[in-house]
Amino acid sequence: MIIVYNLLWTFGSFLAIPWLFLSAIGPRKRRKTVLQRLGVIVAPGLRALRISASGLQPVWVHALSVGEVLSAVSLARALKQKYPDRAVVFSASTLTGFETASRLLQNDLDAVFYFPYDLIFSVRSVINRIHPSLVVIVETDIWPNFLSEMSRRKIPVVLVNARLSDRSYSGYRRFSRFISPVFQCFSFVCAQNGKDASRFIGLGLAADKVTIAGNLKYDSAPDLDSQNAIHYLRRILSGITHRQCLVAGSTHPGEEVILLKAYCRLKAEIPALCLILAPRDADRASEIRSMAVSHGLTAELLTRMEDLPALDPPNVIVVNTIGHLKALYALSDVAFVGGSLIDFGGHNPLEPAAFAKPILFGPHTGDVAESCSRLLASNGAQVVHDSTELVQAALILLKNPERARAMGNNAFQILLENQGALEKTLNAIGRFVQE
Repeated sequence: MIIVYNLLWTFGSFLAIPWLFLSAIGPRKRRKTVLQRLGVIVAPGLRALRISASGLQPVWVHALSVGEVLSAVSLARALKQKYPDRAVVFSASTLTGFETASRLLQNDLDAVFYFPYDLIFSVRSVINRIHPSLVVIVETDIWPNFLSEMSRRKIPVVLVNARLSDRSYSGYRRFSRFISPVFQCFSFVCAQNGKDASRFIGLGLAADKVTIAGNLKYDSAPDLDSQNAIHYLRRILSGITHRQCLVAGSTHPGEEVILLKAYCRLKAEIPALCLILAPRDADRASEIRSMAVSHGLTAELLTRMEDLPALDPPNVIVVNTIGHLKALYALSDVAFVGGSLIDFGGHNPLEPAAFAKPILFGPHTGDVAESCSRLLASNGAQVVHDSTELVQAALILLKNPERARAMGNNAFQILLENQGALEKTLNAIGRFVQE
Protein backbone atom coordinates (compact mmCIF):
# COMPACT_ATOMS: atom_id res chain seq x y z
CA MET A 1 0.00 0.00 0.00
CA ILE A 2 2.83 2.42 0.92
CA ILE A 3 4.56 1.70 -2.41
CA VAL A 4 1.41 2.57 -4.38
CA TYR A 5 0.83 5.63 -2.20
CA ASN A 6 4.37 6.90 -2.81
CA LEU A 7 4.11 6.32 -6.55
CA LEU A 8 0.95 8.45 -6.59
CA TRP A 9 2.65 11.05 -4.38
CA THR A 10 5.65 11.16 -6.72
CA PHE A 11 3.43 11.61 -9.76
CA GLY A 12 1.40 14.32 -7.99
CA SER A 13 4.57 16.08 -6.81
CA PHE A 14 5.89 16.10 -10.38
CA LEU A 15 2.70 17.83 -11.55
CA ALA A 16 3.01 20.29 -8.64
CA ILE A 17 6.59 21.35 -9.50
CA PRO A 18 5.53 24.67 -11.15
CA TRP A 19 3.47 25.57 -8.06
CA LEU A 20 6.31 24.60 -5.71
CA PHE A 21 8.77 26.67 -7.75
CA LEU A 22 6.54 29.74 -7.70
CA SER A 23 5.94 29.29 -3.97
CA ALA A 24 9.66 28.90 -3.28
CA ILE A 25 10.49 32.21 -5.00
CA GLY A 26 7.26 33.94 -3.98
CA PRO A 27 6.35 35.98 -0.89
CA ARG A 28 8.52 35.35 2.16
CA LYS A 29 5.68 33.84 4.20
CA ARG A 30 4.78 31.35 1.46
CA ARG A 31 8.45 30.62 0.78
CA LYS A 32 9.05 29.76 4.42
CA THR A 33 5.98 27.52 4.51
CA VAL A 34 6.87 25.44 1.45
CA LEU A 35 10.58 25.07 2.17
CA GLN A 36 10.00 24.14 5.81
CA ARG A 37 7.32 21.61 4.91
CA LEU A 38 9.57 20.08 2.27
CA GLY A 39 12.29 19.72 4.89
CA VAL A 40 14.68 21.83 2.78
CA ILE A 41 15.22 24.38 5.55
CA VAL A 42 14.94 23.90 9.31
CA ALA A 43 12.26 25.84 11.18
CA PRO A 44 13.79 28.49 13.48
CA GLY A 45 12.30 26.87 16.57
CA LEU A 46 13.81 23.50 15.69
CA ARG A 47 17.30 24.92 15.07
CA ALA A 48 17.68 25.66 18.76
CA LEU A 49 16.01 22.45 19.95
CA ARG A 50 18.19 20.40 22.25
CA ILE A 51 17.66 17.13 24.07
CA SER A 52 17.22 17.87 27.78
CA ALA A 53 20.16 17.44 30.16
CA SER A 54 18.47 14.30 31.47
CA GLY A 55 18.57 12.82 27.95
CA LEU A 56 14.77 12.71 27.66
CA GLN A 57 13.57 13.00 24.08
CA PRO A 58 10.80 15.45 23.06
CA VAL A 59 7.06 14.96 22.90
CA TRP A 60 5.68 16.13 19.56
CA VAL A 61 2.06 17.43 19.42
CA HIS A 62 0.49 18.00 16.01
CA ALA A 63 -2.77 19.69 14.93
CA LEU A 64 -3.97 20.31 11.39
CA SER A 65 -5.44 23.82 11.36
CA VAL A 66 -7.02 26.50 13.55
CA GLY A 67 -9.86 24.39 14.98
CA GLU A 68 -7.61 21.50 15.91
CA VAL A 69 -4.93 23.87 17.27
CA LEU A 70 -7.47 25.49 19.60
CA SER A 71 -8.51 22.02 20.81
CA ALA A 72 -4.86 21.17 21.45
CA VAL A 73 -3.71 24.26 23.34
CA SER A 74 -4.74 23.14 26.81
CA LEU A 75 -3.35 19.65 26.16
CA ALA A 76 0.04 20.93 24.96
CA ARG A 77 0.38 23.22 27.96
CA ALA A 78 -0.64 20.42 30.32
CA LEU A 79 1.97 18.08 28.79
CA LYS A 80 4.71 20.67 29.31
CA GLN A 81 3.57 21.21 32.90
CA LYS A 82 3.45 17.46 33.57
CA TYR A 83 6.84 16.79 31.95
CA PRO A 84 8.86 19.98 32.61
CA ASP A 85 12.22 18.26 32.03
CA ARG A 86 11.25 17.18 28.53
CA ALA A 87 10.97 19.34 25.40
CA VAL A 88 7.43 19.63 24.03
CA VAL A 89 7.16 20.78 20.40
CA PHE A 90 4.09 21.63 18.34
CA SER A 91 3.37 21.52 14.62
CA ALA A 92 0.49 22.65 12.41
CA SER A 93 -0.14 22.04 8.72
CA THR A 94 -1.81 25.25 7.60
CA LEU A 95 -0.60 28.83 7.66
CA THR A 96 -3.47 29.97 9.90
CA GLY A 97 -2.95 26.97 12.18
CA PHE A 98 0.75 27.77 12.51
CA GLU A 99 0.06 31.45 13.22
CA THR A 100 -2.53 30.56 15.86
CA ALA A 101 -0.19 28.04 17.53
CA SER A 102 2.69 30.52 17.48
CA ARG A 103 0.58 33.22 19.10
CA LEU A 104 -0.81 30.97 21.81
CA LEU A 105 2.05 28.57 22.52
CA GLN A 106 5.42 30.03 21.56
CA ASN A 107 6.07 31.18 25.15
CA ASP A 108 4.98 27.87 26.67
CA LEU A 109 6.59 25.22 24.46
CA ASP A 110 10.04 24.57 23.08
CA ALA A 111 9.25 24.97 19.37
CA VAL A 112 6.37 25.66 16.98
CA PHE A 113 6.82 24.68 13.34
CA TYR A 114 5.12 23.47 10.16
CA PHE A 115 4.28 19.79 9.77
CA PRO A 116 6.20 18.24 6.85
CA TYR A 117 4.64 17.20 3.57
CA ASP A 118 4.07 13.44 3.52
CA LEU A 119 7.06 12.85 1.28
CA ILE A 120 9.43 10.31 2.77
CA PHE A 121 12.49 12.58 2.61
CA SER A 122 10.55 15.49 4.15
CA VAL A 123 9.20 13.31 6.95
CA ARG A 124 12.60 11.82 7.74
CA SER A 125 14.31 15.21 7.71
CA VAL A 126 12.01 16.59 10.43
CA ILE A 127 11.97 13.38 12.50
CA ASN A 128 15.78 13.29 12.46
CA ARG A 129 15.86 16.87 13.72
CA ILE A 130 13.40 16.26 16.60
CA HIS A 131 14.10 12.63 17.59
CA PRO A 132 10.69 12.42 19.32
CA SER A 133 9.93 9.86 21.99
CA LEU A 134 6.20 10.20 21.32
CA VAL A 135 3.87 11.88 18.82
CA VAL A 136 0.37 13.10 19.76
CA ILE A 137 -1.94 13.90 16.83
CA VAL A 138 -5.08 15.92 17.64
CA GLU A 139 -8.42 15.01 16.00
CA THR A 140 -7.36 14.15 12.46
CA ASP A 141 -4.50 14.47 9.97
CA ILE A 142 -3.58 10.96 8.99
CA TRP A 143 -0.57 10.61 6.70
CA PRO A 144 0.65 7.13 5.62
CA ASN A 145 4.37 7.90 5.19
CA PHE A 146 4.55 9.72 8.50
CA LEU A 147 2.80 6.95 10.40
CA SER A 148 4.73 4.22 8.62
CA GLU A 149 8.04 5.88 9.46
CA MET A 150 7.07 6.26 13.11
CA SER A 151 6.06 2.61 13.23
CA ARG A 152 9.36 1.57 11.62
CA ARG A 153 11.28 3.54 14.26
CA LYS A 154 9.05 2.17 17.05
CA ILE A 155 8.00 5.69 18.10
CA PRO A 156 4.49 5.56 19.60
CA VAL A 157 1.80 7.72 18.00
CA VAL A 158 -1.36 8.54 19.97
CA LEU A 159 -4.41 10.00 18.21
CA VAL A 160 -6.43 12.13 20.65
CA ASN A 161 -9.78 13.91 20.51
CA ALA A 162 -10.29 11.51 17.63
CA ARG A 163 -13.41 11.59 15.53
CA LEU A 164 -14.60 10.19 12.21
CA SER A 165 -17.43 11.99 10.46
CA ASP A 166 -19.97 10.00 8.45
CA ARG A 167 -18.29 11.17 5.24
CA SER A 168 -14.75 10.27 6.37
CA TYR A 169 -15.81 6.89 7.73
CA SER A 170 -17.60 5.97 4.50
CA GLY A 171 -14.53 6.91 2.49
CA TYR A 172 -12.16 4.93 4.71
CA ARG A 173 -14.48 1.91 4.67
CA ARG A 174 -14.50 1.96 0.88
CA PHE A 175 -10.73 1.57 0.86
CA SER A 176 -10.41 -0.38 4.10
CA ARG A 177 -8.02 -2.92 2.57
CA PHE A 178 -5.50 -0.13 2.00
CA ILE A 179 -6.31 2.14 4.94
CA SER A 180 -6.42 -0.45 7.76
CA PRO A 181 -2.61 -0.89 7.85
CA VAL A 182 -2.29 2.89 8.23
CA PHE A 183 -4.67 3.01 11.20
CA GLN A 184 -2.86 0.08 12.79
CA CYS A 185 0.24 2.31 13.04
CA PHE A 186 -1.46 4.18 15.87
CA SER A 187 -0.32 3.00 19.29
CA PHE A 188 -3.53 4.24 20.92
CA VAL A 189 -6.65 6.25 20.08
CA CYS A 190 -8.62 8.48 22.47
CA ALA A 191 -12.01 8.79 20.76
CA GLN A 192 -14.51 11.54 21.48
CA ASN A 193 -17.44 9.15 21.97
CA GLY A 194 -18.60 5.56 21.60
CA LYS A 195 -19.63 5.95 17.97
CA ASP A 196 -16.17 7.22 17.02
CA ALA A 197 -14.50 4.46 19.04
CA SER A 198 -16.52 1.77 17.23
CA ARG A 199 -15.56 3.25 13.89
CA PHE A 200 -11.83 3.13 14.65
CA ILE A 201 -12.17 -0.49 15.74
CA GLY A 202 -14.10 -1.19 12.54
CA LEU A 203 -11.16 0.17 10.54
CA GLY A 204 -8.79 -2.38 11.98
CA LEU A 205 -7.63 -1.08 15.35
CA ALA A 206 -7.63 -3.58 18.21
CA ALA A 207 -10.26 -2.82 20.84
CA ASP A 208 -7.62 -2.56 23.57
CA LYS A 209 -5.98 0.28 21.62
CA VAL A 210 -9.09 2.47 21.74
CA THR A 211 -10.73 4.30 24.63
CA ILE A 212 -13.46 6.91 24.99
CA ALA A 213 -11.90 10.03 26.51
CA GLY A 214 -14.44 12.70 25.55
CA ASN A 215 -14.03 15.95 23.65
CA LEU A 216 -11.15 18.26 24.60
CA LYS A 217 -13.16 21.25 23.39
CA TYR A 218 -15.31 21.02 26.52
CA ASP A 219 -12.15 21.67 28.56
CA SER A 220 -11.15 24.73 26.52
CA ALA A 221 -12.53 27.27 28.98
CA PRO A 222 -11.72 31.00 28.60
CA ASP A 223 -8.15 31.64 29.73
CA LEU A 224 -5.80 34.59 30.12
CA ASP A 225 -5.38 34.85 26.34
CA SER A 226 -9.15 35.18 25.96
CA GLN A 227 -9.41 37.77 28.73
CA ASN A 228 -6.63 39.88 27.19
CA ALA A 229 -8.34 39.70 23.80
CA ILE A 230 -11.71 40.67 25.32
CA HIS A 231 -10.12 43.69 27.00
CA TYR A 232 -8.53 44.77 23.71
CA LEU A 233 -11.77 44.33 21.75
CA ARG A 234 -13.84 46.22 24.31
CA ARG A 235 -11.45 49.12 23.89
CA ILE A 236 -11.42 49.30 20.09
CA LEU A 237 -15.14 48.50 19.83
CA SER A 238 -16.23 50.94 22.52
CA GLY A 239 -18.72 52.49 20.10
CA ILE A 240 -20.83 49.31 19.97
CA THR A 241 -20.55 48.02 23.54
CA HIS A 242 -23.85 49.70 24.46
CA ARG A 243 -25.61 48.21 21.41
CA GLN A 244 -26.96 44.72 20.86
CA CYS A 245 -24.65 42.59 18.77
CA LEU A 246 -24.99 39.49 16.59
CA VAL A 247 -21.65 37.72 16.09
CA ALA A 248 -21.44 35.31 13.16
CA GLY A 249 -18.27 33.23 13.40
CA SER A 250 -16.39 30.87 11.06
CA THR A 251 -18.54 31.74 8.05
CA HIS A 252 -17.91 30.34 4.59
CA PRO A 253 -18.65 31.57 1.03
CA GLY A 254 -22.38 31.68 0.44
CA GLU A 255 -23.24 32.14 4.10
CA GLU A 256 -22.35 35.83 4.33
CA VAL A 257 -25.04 36.73 1.76
CA ILE A 258 -27.64 34.89 3.84
CA LEU A 259 -26.43 36.59 7.01
CA LEU A 260 -26.39 40.08 5.47
CA LYS A 261 -29.95 39.66 4.16
CA ALA A 262 -31.04 38.48 7.61
CA TYR A 263 -29.24 41.40 9.25
CA CYS A 264 -31.00 43.95 7.03
CA ARG A 265 -34.35 42.55 8.21
CA LEU A 266 -33.21 42.47 11.83
CA LYS A 267 -31.97 46.05 11.65
CA ALA A 268 -35.40 47.18 10.49
CA GLU A 269 -36.74 45.88 13.82
CA ILE A 270 -33.72 46.79 15.98
CA PRO A 271 -32.02 49.82 14.34
CA ALA A 272 -29.05 49.88 16.73
CA LEU A 273 -28.15 46.21 16.17
CA CYS A 274 -24.55 45.57 15.13
CA LEU A 275 -23.34 42.59 13.07
CA ILE A 276 -19.82 41.23 13.46
CA LEU A 277 -18.83 38.82 10.68
CA ALA A 278 -15.78 36.61 11.24
CA PRO A 279 -15.08 34.55 8.09
CA ARG A 280 -13.20 31.28 8.46
CA ASP A 281 -10.70 32.63 5.93
CA ALA A 282 -9.61 36.09 7.08
CA ASP A 283 -8.24 36.85 3.59
CA ARG A 284 -11.87 37.15 2.42
CA ALA A 285 -12.59 40.05 4.78
CA SER A 286 -12.28 42.86 2.20
CA GLU A 287 -14.53 40.98 -0.22
CA ILE A 288 -17.17 40.56 2.53
CA ARG A 289 -16.89 44.23 3.49
CA SER A 290 -17.67 45.18 -0.12
CA MET A 291 -20.58 42.73 -0.06
CA ALA A 292 -22.01 44.47 3.00
CA VAL A 293 -21.67 47.89 1.36
CA SER A 294 -23.52 46.57 -1.71
CA HIS A 295 -26.42 45.79 0.64
CA GLY A 296 -26.60 49.47 1.58
CA LEU A 297 -24.81 49.00 4.91
CA THR A 298 -21.86 50.77 6.42
CA ALA A 299 -19.03 48.32 7.01
CA GLU A 300 -15.44 48.31 8.23
CA LEU A 301 -12.61 45.89 8.89
CA LEU A 302 -11.83 45.10 12.52
CA THR A 303 -8.24 46.35 12.26
CA ARG A 304 -9.55 49.76 11.13
CA MET A 305 -11.83 50.22 14.14
CA GLU A 306 -9.01 51.47 16.35
CA ASP A 307 -8.52 54.47 14.05
CA LEU A 308 -12.21 55.37 13.69
CA PRO A 309 -14.21 57.65 16.02
CA ALA A 310 -16.37 55.67 18.45
CA LEU A 311 -19.33 58.01 18.01
CA ASP A 312 -20.44 56.68 14.63
CA PRO A 313 -19.62 52.96 14.38
CA PRO A 314 -20.48 51.00 11.20
CA ASN A 315 -23.42 48.60 10.92
CA VAL A 316 -21.12 45.68 10.06
CA ILE A 317 -17.64 44.89 11.32
CA VAL A 318 -15.72 42.26 9.33
CA VAL A 319 -12.97 40.43 11.17
CA ASN A 320 -9.71 40.33 9.20
CA THR A 321 -7.55 38.89 11.98
CA ILE A 322 -6.82 35.41 13.32
CA GLY A 323 -7.55 34.40 16.91
CA HIS A 324 -10.14 36.95 18.03
CA LEU A 325 -13.32 34.93 17.42
CA LYS A 326 -13.60 33.36 20.87
CA ALA A 327 -13.30 36.80 22.51
CA LEU A 328 -15.80 38.30 20.08
CA TYR A 329 -18.37 35.70 21.11
CA ALA A 330 -18.00 37.09 24.64
CA LEU A 331 -19.25 40.47 23.37
CA SER A 332 -22.28 39.02 21.57
CA ASP A 333 -25.93 38.99 22.53
CA VAL A 334 -26.58 36.16 20.07
CA ALA A 335 -23.94 33.94 18.44
CA PHE A 336 -24.24 32.24 15.06
CA VAL A 337 -21.71 29.48 14.29
CA GLY A 338 -20.97 29.14 10.58
CA GLY A 339 -20.02 26.40 8.20
CA SER A 340 -23.51 25.10 8.85
CA LEU A 341 -26.02 26.93 6.64
CA ILE A 342 -24.12 25.54 3.66
CA ASP A 343 -22.59 22.11 4.09
CA PHE A 344 -19.07 22.72 5.37
CA GLY A 345 -19.53 20.36 8.33
CA GLY A 346 -20.06 23.05 10.96
CA HIS A 347 -17.64 24.55 13.46
CA ASN A 348 -17.14 24.54 17.20
CA PRO A 349 -20.33 25.72 19.03
CA LEU A 350 -18.64 25.40 22.42
CA GLU A 351 -16.72 28.66 22.05
CA PRO A 352 -19.86 30.82 22.54
CA ALA A 353 -21.15 28.28 25.10
CA ALA A 354 -18.08 29.04 27.23
CA PHE A 355 -19.43 32.60 27.64
CA ALA A 356 -23.04 31.47 28.26
CA LYS A 357 -24.30 32.88 24.96
CA PRO A 358 -27.42 31.69 23.11
CA ILE A 359 -26.29 29.83 19.99
CA LEU A 360 -27.72 29.47 16.50
CA PHE A 361 -26.35 27.28 13.73
CA GLY A 362 -27.51 25.75 10.47
CA PRO A 363 -28.48 22.13 9.79
CA HIS A 364 -25.09 21.00 8.44
CA THR A 365 -23.07 20.13 11.54
CA GLY A 366 -21.69 16.67 10.75
CA ASP A 367 -18.17 17.50 11.96
CA VAL A 368 -19.44 18.68 15.34
CA ALA A 369 -22.55 16.52 15.60
CA GLU A 370 -22.02 15.33 19.18
CA SER A 371 -21.65 18.77 20.78
CA CYS A 372 -24.48 20.22 18.68
CA SER A 373 -26.82 17.39 19.69
CA ARG A 374 -26.09 17.98 23.36
CA LEU A 375 -26.68 21.70 23.03
CA LEU A 376 -29.95 21.22 21.16
CA ALA A 377 -31.22 18.64 23.67
CA SER A 378 -30.59 21.05 26.54
CA ASN A 379 -32.15 24.04 24.75
CA GLY A 380 -28.75 25.71 24.66
CA ALA A 381 -28.86 26.13 20.88
CA GLN A 382 -31.29 26.28 17.98
CA VAL A 383 -31.07 25.17 14.35
CA VAL A 384 -31.97 27.71 11.64
CA HIS A 385 -32.29 26.53 8.05
CA ASP A 386 -32.32 29.81 6.15
CA SER A 387 -32.40 33.59 6.38
CA THR A 388 -36.06 33.69 7.46
CA GLU A 389 -35.57 31.25 10.34
CA LEU A 390 -32.41 33.08 11.37
CA VAL A 391 -34.32 36.37 11.58
CA GLN A 392 -37.18 34.80 13.55
CA ALA A 393 -34.90 33.07 16.06
CA ALA A 394 -32.57 36.05 16.52
CA LEU A 395 -35.48 38.48 17.03
CA ILE A 396 -36.98 36.35 19.79
CA LEU A 397 -33.63 36.21 21.61
CA LEU A 398 -32.73 39.88 21.08
CA LYS A 399 -36.17 41.09 22.24
CA ASN A 400 -36.35 38.69 25.21
CA PRO A 401 -33.11 39.05 27.22
CA GLU A 402 -34.31 36.63 29.91
CA ARG A 403 -34.95 33.95 27.34
CA ALA A 404 -31.55 34.58 25.77
CA ARG A 405 -29.89 34.41 29.18
CA ALA A 406 -31.60 31.10 29.99
CA MET A 407 -30.53 29.62 26.66
CA GLY A 408 -26.95 30.78 27.22
CA ASN A 409 -26.89 29.31 30.71
CA ASN A 410 -28.12 25.99 29.33
CA ALA A 411 -25.26 25.99 26.83
CA PHE A 412 -22.73 26.78 29.56
CA GLN A 413 -24.10 23.97 31.74
CA ILE A 414 -23.53 21.47 28.91
CA LEU A 415 -19.93 22.65 28.73
CA LEU A 416 -19.44 22.10 32.47
CA GLU A 417 -21.14 18.69 32.55
CA ASN A 418 -18.93 17.25 29.83
CA GLN A 419 -15.51 18.38 30.99
CA GLY A 420 -12.86 15.85 31.97
CA ALA A 421 -11.45 14.81 28.58
CA LEU A 422 -8.15 16.55 29.29
CA GLU A 423 -7.39 14.45 32.36
CA LYS A 424 -8.40 11.19 30.64
CA THR A 425 -6.29 12.07 27.59
CA LEU A 426 -3.24 12.94 29.71
CA ASN A 427 -3.54 9.60 31.53
CA ALA A 428 -3.70 7.71 28.23
CA ILE A 429 -0.70 9.57 26.82
CA GLY A 430 1.24 8.98 30.04
CA ARG A 431 1.36 5.23 29.29
CA PHE A 432 3.69 6.00 26.36
CA VAL A 433 5.96 8.57 27.98
CA GLN A 434 9.23 6.93 28.98
CA GLU A 435 10.63 8.36 32.20
